This record gives sequence, C-alpha cells and structure tokens, in this order.
Amino acid sequence: MDRIRPWQLWLVVVAVCALLRCVGQLLGWPFLGYETAYMTITCTTPIIIVAGILINRPARPAGWIALAVGQVCYAVADMLYSFDLWSTGTMTEPTPSDVLYLSSSALTGIAVITFIRRRTPGWDLATGLDALVVAISASLLSWEFFIKPVAGDSDLTMSAKLTEAAYPILDLMLLILAIRLVLRSGGRSPALRLLLGYLLLMFGADTAYAIVGLLGGANTTEPFTGATWIVSLGLLAAAALHPAMRDFDSRSQVAAPDATPARLTLLTCAVLMVPGLQFGENLAGRTVNIPLTSAACAVMFLLVLARMAALVAAQRRAADTDGLTGVRNRRYFEEALVTECRRAARAGYRIGLVMIDIDHFKRINDTYGHPGGDRVLRELAQRLAAGARAGATFARYGGEEFIALIPHITAGELPALAERTRKAIADLPVEVTDQTLITVTASIGAASAPGPLAEPTELLRAADEALYAAKSAGRNRAVLAPEVHAPAPTRN
Repeated sequence: MDRIRPWQLWLVVVAVCALLRCVGQLLGWPFLGYETAYMTITCTTPIIIVAGILINRPARPAGWIALAVGQVCYAVADMLYSFDLWSTGTMTEPTPSDVLYLSSSALTGIAVITFIRRRTPGWDLATGLDALVVAISASLLSWEFFIKPVAGDSDLTMSAKLTEAAYPILDLMLLILAIRLVLRSGGRSPALRLLLGYLLLMFGADTAYAIVGLLGGANTTEPFTGATWIVSLGLLAAAALHPAMRDFDSRSQVAAPDATPARLTLLTCAVLMVPGLQFGENLAGRTVNIPLTSAACAVMFLLVLARMAALVAAQRRAADTDGLTGVRNRRYFEEALVTECRRAARAGYRIGLVMIDIDHFKRINDTYGHPGGDRVLRELAQRLAAGARAGATFARYGGEEFIALIPHITAGELPALAERTRKAIADLPVEVTDQTLITVTASIGAASAPGPLAEPTELLRAADEALYAAKSAGRNRAVLAPEVHAPAPTRN
C-alpha cells in the first residue's frame, strides 16, 4: 500500500478543521472555539506554500511566491477581522483587514496571470474572446446584484461604498482569470486542478456570503461559508505541496482544442444569462437598466460572431496545415499551384518549382526511431520556411518530401535558389536527439516555365524527373529540369 503523501495528509487536516468550523458554530460553541479551526488553516497556508516551494523547487517560483505573500496578507486580515468580532466589532470601513483582503486578491490575480503567460505565451484570440464574453455576462450580474445595491445605500459613506464594491470586482477578476487559465492550452495536472478548485471555491463562498448579507442582516450561512473558505485555502496549499507544481506552468507544446463541448456550454450559459436576468427581474416586478443590458447583449452577440469567424479560420488553417511540421500541406499546395499557374498565364510572368527530398531518411528513422525522424522533419521544415523567398508557397508534399512554388522568378535565378536550398539543409547539423547532432542532406529537382506555358501537371512532372536525376547522380545535389513546354494537344 502506498504511503500517504504530504499534500494528502494536509488535505485530511483541512477536512477536519472545516468540519470543526462548521459544526462548532452550528452547535453554539464559543467564538474562539470554532474560529481557532479556521485560523489554523488561514495562518498555516502561507507556511505550507513556502514549504512547497522549498521542497519541490519549481524552475520559476515567482507565481508561487506571489501566492505566498498574498496568503500572508489574507492571514493577517483574518486575524484583524476575528479580533474585531471577538472584541468590539466597531471598526468602520474601510478597516485595515479590508485593505489586506483586497491586497491578497490582487496578489493572487498577479500570480494567476504569471501562470497563464508562462503556460501559453502570446495572445490567444479564441481564448481572449471566450473570456471576454464570460466577463461581460458576469460583470452585468455583479453590477445588478452587488455593486448597484451598495452604490444606492444612503447609509454608507463613499469610502465604505468603494470598499464594498471592490470585493465583487476583484472576485470577478479572479473568476475570469480562472476561466482563462483552464481554457488555454497546457496539461491538466493535479496542481492545476487544485489551484482551480481554490479559485472557484473562494469565488463561490465570497458570492454566497455577499448575497446572504444583502438579503438579510445576520448571515445564517456563515458556518458553511467559513468551512468553504477553509477548504479553498487548503486546496491552494495542497497545490503548492504537490510535486506537479514544479512544472505545471511549463509552456505547452500542444494547442488546446478550439471548441470543446464544455467551452461551448460555458459560452452558451454566458450569452443566455443576460436575457435570463431581464426575464427574472421582470417576473419579480423589478426594473432593469434596459440600455445597459441591451448594450451587453449586442456586444456579446458581436463577440460570438467574431469567435465563430475565428473558429472557421482556425479550421481552414488546420485543413491546410501539415500537423507534424506546421507548414502547408499537399492539398493546399496543389490548389495554390493551379491558382498561380492561371495568374502567370494571364500576367505572363515565369514561375518555378523546387522539389526537395531528404536523403536516406529511412536510415535516420531506423537509427534514431520515428521521434528522431520527426525532429529532423520539423527542423528542416522550419529552416526552409524561414528562408523561403517572399511570395513563395512552401509545403510538405509527403513523407520526407517538401516542395516550394516561386512566382516571378527568372530562368537564371532558379539554379542559384535551388543550390542555396541544398546548402541550407546540408551546411547546418540537425539535433536528432537531445545529445546527438547529425548532418542531413537532400536531393533537389527544380523546374520553371513562362506564364503562357505554365501548366501544373507538367511542372510537377518536370520537377519530379529532375529530382529523380539528382538522386540517381549520387544525391546531395540540385538538378534543373529542361524548359517546360505545354503538353501537345491530343487528336480526335
């Protein structure tokens, strides 16, 4: 039987403290009796996070350090708030604990943004649009149920109103960041799941506490929200203790699915939430800000249209892209060749074709395995695509064969271009494994035709024959095909 791990033992402690916190208040224990269980987890959480950093030694600890500092702020805020409740309860907002609670939320947001940026650097349009749709919907609900009632409360001072409004705004920010973290690409490690559990439970508990507080004076759900806060903090500390935290924010090498059922369900719920709000408020006999909700519906409709356009574009790119190397595939190339030949026939410019076949590729696969062969294909594809002439179309034609279509080329330029392509492959070694560099060569066949005589089938035939001649002559060379002529017309 496997021994219990530190993060699992910690979760057992968290469960016991959550139970004591909830049951203690329900059974009428003294305040310090049940609050001690809560404060035990609150004050221990930053210590556990620091311990997790020291034990697991993540390569990039900045995000975890921000979480630890944020939880120190949270623990101090809890101590001040608990002391206020236990002593006089006369502190007026904003209290020192409010400043620390809000600082904790801000630091948590910074940490999550750090994780997001490291897992998937760069701007992800699809995920950005999805998060924006959810943000607009959630922002409208937050305004209607939390911020507007606080803003309209004449008994609160301006500083108290700003403080009360800051809580739902920061909670909403953390919710959006949690959604963005899970929607973007990257592995779904245990550390990520624990971190998401913390963010979602914290948001749920804060929201429940605020709703009950707005509906009535005494918060009768406080034992349950208190226990939920304990569990959420426990999940955060468990994420730091889990060994998967070492590299859970490593950059993803695989793009996330662009439109999973879960993602589409989330978007559907977000879009329907605003008309649902209008319908519910109407049934309750309350008025809704029609211009605001209409504007939100219009913006979300436009965002969904943009999202669908991006999805269609992504599907088109996927259909035209080779999955292994990331360059264009044969289907796209053949369509581009037909189109370019028609343009050349109309405009009268010459087009060239360069066909590239890696020498002895089967030997590479047999020696280093298919992963080694795949690395060679990816490296050469990137190298050739980066050095391609402006306006050229470069594609993987099949197996270890690549092809390039070069419009507006002269007959004198083609031999030099083919030779430069050969040297780009042969002159730099390729990393076939992490410790092994090998020299890779290629045989090249090139063909060209003036616009009026440019015909796809003949160009491909001529380039293929030149490639065969290069391989027959000993490989690692470029051969230029004779001038391509239009095929002779058939007689009836």
